[in-house]
Amino acid sequence: MRRAQKILLVGGVALIVAVNAFVLAGVTWNRSGAPASALTLAQRELSLPYAFGLDGERGGIDVALLWRAPMRDDNAEAAYDMHYGRGPDWLDADKLRELGFDLKDGRDAYRAKREVYVVLELAGASWQAALAQAQRRLDRALARGSADKQDADALTSAQEALKYEQDKASRLFAVDAGLDAAALRQRYPDRRTHAIVAATVTPSVTVIEGKTLFSGHIGELSVARISVPHALRGAMEGIDRTALDSGRAAFDMDVSWGRRFEPWITAVRPRRPAPAG
Repeated sequence: MRRAQKILLVGGVALIVAVNAFVLAGVTWNRSGAPASALTLAQRELSLPYAFGLDGERGGIDVALLWRAPMRDDNAEAAYDMHYGRGPDWLDADKLRELGFDLKDGRDAYRAKREVYVVLELAGASWQAALAQAQRRLDRALARGSADKQDADALTSAQEALKYEQDKASRLFAVDAGLDAAALRQRYPDRRTHAIVAATVTPSVTVIEGKTLFSGHIGELSVARISVPHALRGAMEGIDRTALDSGRAAFDMDVSWGRRFEPWITAVRPRRPAPAG
């Protein structure tokens, strides 16, 4: 009996060692060579754990990317549009077919899900368009020039929206998707501003007046959270959520993606706001 238990114990330990070695080999291979993408992100592009800075304990720290979907200008009155609950306007029926979805049977299309490559653009044309859109919203509110309470509230909301877009909204936008990462990289060659990541896409079906309309929704990235290495956590000491939310503290993170399109953090740098006046 003891011999059998010993064999099982040794076998269990060997299995754990083998699994860990396999995982470490995958991590090593992913990070070998030059990074496939390398972006410098501010905390406006990063979601911290809910309890960060509230319990006095740092422990393990994971961050998630905050990315957005470009909006058409006919949605310009909507404030602070992040990726929650809607898909990019460019993810239409033609793009879904390009990604391999069969849309012939509209009733069943929404059940499909497929992992594809998605391009995330940092502080590029999509963010500039969002800034311009927020400015146009403010210009329309100013042009009304009414003292009516509804118009006054709209003006205040537009002013706050522009300020939020300038200072706090994520500058990371999902701008394209495809099945061939190499082809996407040729289309978006700058590895410092465009990251190629893996994510799931799900079609959405809407029937309006007998006409079937297709759109797509990007779900979570395949690697939804990124662990901050223990050696880099010191840069976040003394920073709590209140300081971050108020703008009294800030930080940048260098994030790289490797051969398997899996991200890791290479540097964390705190930023102190410039003195007032």
